[in-house]
Amino acid sequence: MIHLLSTDFFKSEEFMFYIRPFTINNNEKIDLHSHEFYEMVYVLQGSGIHFYEDKICEINEGDIFIIEPEKVHGYEVGEDTCLKVYNILFQRKLLKKEIESFSHLPSFLSYFYVEPFLKESAHFKDHLILTEYQQTEVRMILQKIVLEFNRKEEGYQILIKTMLLELFILLSRYCEKTTNQWMFHYSENSQRIDLICEFIACHYNHPLTLEQVSRLSGMSKANFTAKFKQIIGQTFIEYRNRIRINIAKELLVSTDEKIIFIASEVGFEDISHFYRTFKEITKTSPSKYRKKYKTRRLN
Repeated sequence: MIHLLSTDFFKSEEFMFYIRPFTINNNEKIDLHSHEFYEMVYVLQGSGIHFYEDKICEINEGDIFIIEPEKVHGYEVGEDTCLKVYNILFQRKLLKKEIESFSHLPSFLSYFYVEPFLKESAHFKDHLILTEYQQTEVRMILQKIVLEFNRKEEGYQILIKTMLLELFILLSRYCEKTTNQWMFHYSENSQRIDLICEFIACHYNHPLTLEQVSRLSGMSKANFTAKFKQIIGQTFIEYRNRIRINIAKELLVSTDEKIIFIASEVGFEDISHFYRTFKEITKTSPSKYRKKYKTRRLN
């Protein structure tokens, strides 16, 4: 497995930063690798699969995430799309001095994308999904940074650090807004919804119905349906099926059981319904998913 070094990208220890637009074409993959530095990835266009440690995550336009040093990861793109990203590489000490000068401000250290520059024990929030307006703000900053980095005119390092600080503070704001919006909607009803989610996770392979879980929640079917969608962001059926399919994906990769057995094991009595739901969620068939990811795991 490839391990990338800081010296492969950074020309100076005084300015450990590198940025470039990068395209992964359809049917292309980036093999599993690790590196000594942090990597921020902003998805400019398209979609793909990101393998990060033991996680398999779909990434799409508007996603932004950070890979920490020494973490193993890779990418794979399907037949019908390509993946265009900005790769931003840096070391923790890049903005340490600049951020320290502001760290006395009230609540400054609580910024999700700022605190990790000062505290070894702190971690960046690893994945954000940006709104269209947020995407526009981020793209504008990244385009300016790329321009400065490529031209390398006098004072470019100072300008890049200033724009990076702006970027990290904006990301912290986005993260805080997401958290606050969730807390705003969190109520007594949402506590009941949480209990229902735990119940679904434990009984996903049982024939759970909307009528059954709404009764368990103590709400009417209409009220439960509205509250569940508001808090979870999915309907009850979508949530239940996604849990079932996630379990099925793991069984497809980790066992040699027949697909019809796995479908039954995760709660699908109708094999055609299982195939249809699996493809709707994963964009591929169970057999193709097994062939692709079981091979990768063995390698």
